[in-house]
Amino acid sequence: MAITLEAIKQAKEQAKNTGKAIKLYAGDGVRLNVTAKSTSFQAKYRFKEPDGSIKQKTLTLGKLIARTERTLAQAIEDAIVATEEAKALAANGIDPIRAKRAERAKQSESQLLTLDKYFNAWVERTSTAAQWTPRHKRDMTSKFNSYVSPSIGYYPVNEIGRKDIAKVLDNLVAKPATYNKTRSLLNMLFEDALNSNKVELNPTPRGKATAVTKYKVKKLPAITDLAILQNLIAGIRKINLSPEVRTAALLQAYTALRSQSVIAAKWDEFDLTNAIWRIPRIKGRMKLSDADKYGEYFIVPLSEEVVSLLSEWRSTLRWGNSDYLFPSKSKNGHITIEALTKVYKLRLKTDEHCAHGWRSSFSTLAHEATSEDGKALFRADVIERCLDHVVGNEVTQAYNRGELLVLRKHLMSWWSKQLNLSNVVSLQEQKTI
Repeated sequence: MAITLEAIKQAKEQAKNTGKAIKLYAGDGVRLNVTAKSTSFQAKYRFKEPDGSIKQKTLTLGKLIARTERTLAQAIEDAIVATEEAKALAANGIDPIRAKRAERAKQSESQLLTLDKYFNAWVERTSTAAQWTPRHKRDMTSKFNSYVSPSIGYYPVNEIGRKDIAKVLDNLVAKPATYNKTRSLLNMLFEDALNSNKVELNPTPRGKATAVTKYKVKKLPAITDLAILQNLIAGIRKINLSPEVRTAALLQAYTALRSQSVIAAKWDEFDLTNAIWRIPRIKGRMKLSDADKYGEYFIVPLSEEVVSLLSEWRSTLRWGNSDYLFPSKSKNGHITIEALTKVYKLRLKTDEHCAHGWRSSFSTLAHEATSEDGKALFRADVIERCLDHVVGNEVTQAYNRGELLVLRKHLMSWWSKQLNLSNVVSLQEQKTI
């Protein structure tokens, strides 16, 4: 019997009366299974099992939805094509039924894999493989939870498109730095999903949106008046601070190093006998890119003032078993950058200087320092190496890989003495503090 709408109607009535399914055959292994409640196409095929036995199997292709003879004819044609594809799989040793189940499981997994779940797995895996610092991992997680998750975190990761990403980024156009960092995070996340076959394309825009204005780097406040800097040193020694924070603030002032290098300093990095501090180039401490030019460590020559400061600090340290110079009960085991920041803004009540500002102060005054005959006291490359800056072009970098330790030691001794030299103004009388 040819499959027509009338034939299907009669088969449904018969199935309702008998309680049994009625089969209508379209040929080529395709049949229509008609019950009182549903009508679906089925494909008959033979499959050779791994044990060598050959079994006759039935694959359900899908429910029939047809209201005209024309749509019915198209549905029958589609079922015949699907049957041929199933037979081709069977001929190649792939059971169509098992393949269909696997595809359903994959689709189900995709629906369950939200962006929130994928990010949590990705950040754990990537932070371990790339050896992220705890702070960097917290920053990445915070950005995702603050700007991405509330908008699209619950979306299945394979259904997120450019419009969804735009919905996130459009809210950040007034914050260029945050916009760019969030876009970079999303790009890394979806590149990983693309490489893991979780998505078919990366929906993150490649370029910066034209709505985002060019980000202008704000200069951190720094005092370059030596007398006021000397007063700051006196203030750090006098105001009510924890011993750890006070010593760390003084060490940063005398060495002009980045805050992260100071707060995470360890005792095994110091050779106080030879007045040397060897800071390893690891993430969060120093520039990794300089390792090829200057080695795995940044060597810091210490002045007499710094050696004296640290020797006294070691003899009075409360946490004698800690590896850190400035230990605390925080998760990292040492004081935080915020502790150094608060010294100036909250304790010394100044907006004209900050912890990082010592680097600018040191650079400015060292470059301006001259002898009585007007000649510069220090070479520019010596000053820049004290700040761990790459000096010169690629050619000069290739030939000049020296640490300039003797000249740098002379400069750091001069700097420490400058900070301790003159008479200090009373803190109550100095408006800067």
